[in-house]
Amino acid sequence: MTRRAGLPLLVILALLGAAASAAEPVRLRADAWCPYNCEPSAERPGYMVEIMQKIFTDEGGVDYQLLPWTRAVEEARNARIDAVAGATMADADGLVFGQESAGLTTNVIIVRRGDKWRYTGPQSLEGRRLAAIHDYSYGEGMDAYIKTHTGDSSRLELVAGDNVTDQNLKKLLAGRVDAVVEDKNVAEFALAAQGMDGLVELQPIDGGTPLYVAFAPGPGGAARAAKLDAGIRSLRKSGDLSRILARYGLDDWAPLMANAR
Repeated sequence: MTRRAGLPLLVILALLGAAASAAEPVRLRADAWCPYNCEPSAERPGYMVEIMQKIFTDEGGVDYQLLPWTRAVEEARNARIDAVAGATMADADGLVFGQESAGLTTNVIIVRRGDKWRYTGPQSLEGRRLAAIHDYSYGEGMDAYIKTHTGDSSRLELVAGDNVTDQNLKKLLAGRVDAVVEDKNVAEFALAAQGMDGLVELQPIDGGTPLYVAFAPGPGGAARAAKLDAGIRSLRKSGDLSRILARYGLDDWAPLMANAR
């Protein structure tokens, strides 16, 4: 038998260089939702962003930019971007989800410190003015309440745009609303950053819902979802996942998910 002559080394290197230059970064979008995804230029851009950067470094990296949530999901559905960060299966229907979650969102009701009122279900919001974020999902019961009372400014105030969590917390402390519904990690991150963590109380209202990086539909999206699954498992095994999360004061969400079941 004879071996086929190999390509000259310079030709091989040129081909590899061309392939690398042709690789397109993964276009990742979402509105700012620290600590999951933060400002792109920040030293801590969000732990989901850092996970994506680690895993997709060989595909041209990650092009991460902020985009209003509703628009980001729509852009992904139409394959004009590649992925959105911080999605639940309820608020990003039609996108491709992997098997590995990228976090756990636990919703809380936030009230001013000293408020004796306690949340016992949507019915307990009678007589309270609630602040929430437009087009976010907070679980089946809260979503139904928000849908029912959208447009009733005496019961519900919905915000959209930039810095929405900070906006709602400031409204709460100013007495413009009586309660805010928010993700626990997001609330604690924002409260610490604004120096407001001693001024409010957080009341958990559910056991948690898995969060994902969700991909645009199609073969490319499915392949990237599978790659993210394998990457998260690898980062967890190597300890890199814990090191990334520690930068945001967080622990691995996997044990929390086991407790939530």
